[in-house]
Amino acid sequence: MRPSAESLLDTIAALATPIGRSAIALVRISGERTREILSRVARELPDPIEPRRPYLVALTDLHGEPIDRGLATLFPAPASFTGEDVAELSVHGSPVVVETLIRALIGSGARPARPGEFTERAFRLGKMDLVRAEAVRDLIESRTEAAARASSRRLEGALSSRLSEVREDLLVAAASLAATIDFSEDVGETVDPSVPLRLRAARDSLARLAATYGRGRLLSAGCRVAILGRVNAGKSTLFNALLGTARAIVTEVPGTTRDTIEATIDVRGIPVELVDTAGLRETDDRVEKLGIERAREEGKTAAAILYVFDASAGWAEEDGAALAALDGKPVALVANKIDLRSFTRFGPADGPRPALALCGLAPEAGASLRALLEQTIASDVPGESDSEVLASLRQLDLVERARAAVSDALASLASGVSPEYAATHVDSGLAALADVFGETTSEDVLRRIFSTFCIGK
Repeated sequence: MRPSAESLLDTIAALATPIGRSAIALVRISGERTREILSRVARELPDPIEPRRPYLVALTDLHGEPIDRGLATLFPAPASFTGEDVAELSVHGSPVVVETLIRALIGSGARPARPGEFTERAFRLGKMDLVRAEAVRDLIESRTEAAARASSRRLEGALSSRLSEVREDLLVAAASLAATIDFSEDVGETVDPSVPLRLRAARDSLARLAATYGRGRLLSAGCRVAILGRVNAGKSTLFNALLGTARAIVTEVPGTTRDTIEATIDVRGIPVELVDTAGLRETDDRVEKLGIERAREEGKTAAAILYVFDASAGWAEEDGAALAALDGKPVALVANKIDLRSFTRFGPADGPRPALALCGLAPEAGASLRALLEQTIASDVPGESDSEVLASLRQLDLVERARAAVSDALASLASGVSPEYAATHVDSGLAALADVFGETTSEDVLRRIFSTFCIGK
């Protein structure tokens, strides 16, 4: 995609590290006037500046008043993150220092960067495709080690390489079909046997990629799991066991939990937002009733449910009614407090389906519950090593479009109609892949994508 003239006219500046007090803060500048602006705030820099060498210099405002003493490094175009001249200023992480420095940069001719504008410039100047640009955002937002690794692989180009291999198959098939059409009067409309082979390989590869979206979505968006059950079933005990710490108050008094308590845990690389809720029962207590209403609301909105019942008391009619109200969403059933039961064998009367029987206070309870959550929310998604994962609904939609187009091309060839029909479908598949890479993506879509980035990246 050709650069947008409007987006590249200005030199931009922004804080590239989180806002707040820290040991070091990094301020980034990018654009044609980077060297000029840098020389105005770092007057001790030599001329010419040696590329990629950090200089310890005094940084001043436009009136020569000192701001800080820090490191200034220049990355000349095109060997920089954005492809433009880029400068990075490392200063002490005081919000006052950072604000004063950015004001000085703006006064020297820069403007504040929009969210994601540095990465957008890298994309527009051909430093990365849109798949890798999206991976930058995903890596920053990663909440688990597995999510960070998957984003890092996309940033390094693993997914782009896989899609490029598919595109190469389609390009070769398209060229062969075009030759068949052009010379049909001389050699007939016999299609080279390699064309269907390449199309089938492309179709199958696209189908495998589409199947990875479930894991990609879980890695990035996570999964919300509500812990539900009747009063005094031990929900807070299981919540603490999963966290490995006494986060929720646990007592033998029924109705101890009166509001939702949330925490995030890592379950097979998936960030799971656990919600401990108030026990379900009929009550006249106004505060407890509000908590129970929130619990029922969590049951409606959560992606999955960890339903707990008291094994020492057995399965009750109220448990069945609560489970029926969950409207078919994934439910993991736990029979808690087995240490209080006189026998350990569970029969049909103990619940409508197999339940994990445990004592929430036992040392192994947390590991058993994590294994149960894995089976409930992650059993049907591919593992990290199976394939590269699609990270966004945009990518999935375009990959599915490409797969459908290739399938239509194969169907056209199998039906014996003119190869022109197959060629048209292959062109549609290539157009969808071009959109995945951002080569034909509309400006509106690009603005929406980059607006989700943080400022300074």
